[in-house]
Amino acid sequence: MVQTKKLKDGSRQVVLNGRQYDAITKVLSELAVKTKASAILFADMSGQLISQRGKTDDMNTTVLSALAASDFAATSEMAKLVGEEAKFKLLFHEGEKRNVYLSNVGDEFFLVVVFDVSVTLGLIRIYTKKAIEDLNKSLEEESEKSDVGDMLDSDFSTLLGDALDDSFK
Repeated sequence: MVQTKKLKDGSRQVVLNGRQYDAITKVLSELAVKTKASAILFADMSGQLISQRGKTDDMNTTVLSALAASDFAATSEMAKLVGEEAKFKLLFHEGEKRNVYLSNVGDEFFLVVVFDVSVTLGLIRIYTKKAIEDLNKSLEEESEKSDVGDMLDSDFSTLLGDALDDSFK
């Protein structure tokens, strides 16, 4: 389960636990190896980049993830205009040297796969579909509690409070 936190400005922030982040990183690394993708980005629907793999030195991945989020927003409106009840699940942009494959990961996230034209689209689709299944499983895991009060028993809290009081005397 993914936790979200509403910010003062009305936006929301996605909160992932360590296990979820590690699982995401592992899935992206495996996808990069299997597809020989140039770069793979994982972001939330607001365009906030969460993780990336591959050769990303020659591209501004922050801007790329923001543009991809805008792409999803625009095509969501297109889907409505052509009578689709749900937004499009994937987008594909074909270039002369590189292609970009974008796909939803649930309703909250998306994946961007940048790959050379020498790699077949079918290979990308097959491995990306499996990666999305794995990512969804990881994101559905119960979030770890991060409340410090749950981790500390009352005796420790009392001792800590006493020690802090003594240090200020």
